[in-house]
Amino acid sequence: MRWVDGESIASEAGKRSKGRAVPAIKPTFTLWHVLAIGITLAAVIWLWVAERTRAEAFPVRVILSHVPTVSTWGPPQASGVVLITFREGDVRADFVDLPLLDGKDRYALWLMRSKTGEAYLLGKFDAKQLPVTHVDLLLPEPIPEAGWDTVLVTVEPEPDPDSAPDARRVLIGALPGTPVELELLPPTLPQTGKGRAAEHLLGLILVNAGWLAAIGLGRSWRRRSAPRSET
Repeated sequence: MRWVDGESIASEAGKRSKGRAVPAIKPTFTLWHVLAIGITLAAVIWLWVAERTRAEAFPVRVILSHVPTVSTWGPPQASGVVLITFREGDVRADFVDLPLLDGKDRYALWLMRSKTGEAYLLGKFDAKQLPVTHVDLLLPEPIPEAGWDTVLVTVEPEPDPDSAPDARRVLIGALPGTPVELELLPPTLPQTGKGRAAEHLLGLILVNAGWLAAIGLGRSWRRRSAPRSET
């Protein structure tokens, strides 16, 4: 610290600053700030609701077909699409070219673990008028998500003394994202639905579009409200 005539330079600078007024900067809060905050909150709420809806009630789609190495019964042109909502116990399906059965047999829809062979019966149904059979099953409780990787349609005797799937396997399909999807049926299982990255990207696009619209409105409003210079 430097001293001049018994006083420090720092104390002298402090004395000088006492007589000066410190300028106060007041924050401004306009309608455009409110609009921007509202758009941001709406986007966050929209993403949160979409995330919860997808996690709680988003069905899993499985494509089923006649696989020569696995199927043991039925026409080779038969196929189907199954939608399974695990938490709601809701199963919907459409099957094509399933033959009509007599009163001694019924079709059964199963979830299976390919490694252990353990099966979970989703329900039984009868083939309706050709070519399309629609199935709508609502189970009394949620379907356990316990490592299932395969969906199977079999022909079961009626009444059925055995709780396991019958050897007459008609259609088979793999749940998306499981190893069976690549090992068993790679040609018949296209990518289904939008991924999380695509949905989040859509949300970001909407947010950015809102910001651009707000900026454009602000600029146009400023141009209209600005005084015109006299010529």
